[in-house]
Amino acid sequence: MIKLKSITKRFNQFVAVDNVSLEIKKGEIVCLIGPSGSGKSTVLRCINGLEVPEEGQVLINDTPLIKDDEKYTDLKLKMGFVFQHFHLFPHMNVLDNLTLAQIHVKDRNETEAKDIAMKYLKRVGLEEKALEYPSKLSGGQKQRVAIARSLCMNPEVMLFDEPTSALDPEMVIEVLSVMQELAQEGMTMVVVTHEMGFARTVADRVIFLEDGQIVEENHAEEFFANPKSERARSFLNKVMH
Repeated sequence: MIKLKSITKRFNQFVAVDNVSLEIKKGEIVCLIGPSGSGKSTVLRCINGLEVPEEGQVLINDTPLIKDDEKYTDLKLKMGFVFQHFHLFPHMNVLDNLTLAQIHVKDRNETEAKDIAMKYLKRVGLEEKALEYPSKLSGGQKQRVAIARSLCMNPEVMLFDEPTSALDPEMVIEVLSVMQELAQEGMTMVVVTHEMGFARTVADRVIFLEDGQIVEENHAEEFFANPKSERARSFLNKVMH
């Protein structure tokens, strides 16, 4: 479903992603892990078109993601993106946050958009918060609203960029449990995360990056039980204890 062919992304002299190739199949859950600054989030942003690699190619369903191409908007709409910081509009209540893009991008009428918004708010356990403003929500609730907002657009794949790293520990669980349910329903997911327990139990595959390159990739259970590279072993020793 997603193919990266030898992508390289630079920021001035800094090479953030260095000749990375990977494939993600429909229904697969892939976690990108590695130390800070290893290029995980940049890879994710290249998949979504938020960053454009200088070299290589991103393909969604075998179609190249090219900014000025006529298919670009349609391809982007196949992907939901959940950020580390929730990006909710503070001056709008939760329901309006969820209906805005549906009405303006998907051309849904207000009634249909609200029905869909309520369906997904219920899905993440927050239907009673529909008329609240983001300032009244906890971090975990905001992140669940952000997930619901993405789901309202009926994406084929969900991209998560460290969705729990800005949250207090007790709020992490409520967000991860929503993600686990999505995984069980067969949603294709690419997740940049520091939550090793989540990666181990939910991911089909784990990709370990360092210095903008893929150092190791394997089935999740095998990766955690028996990492092949010295670098992955030392990383896991630090984060798992």
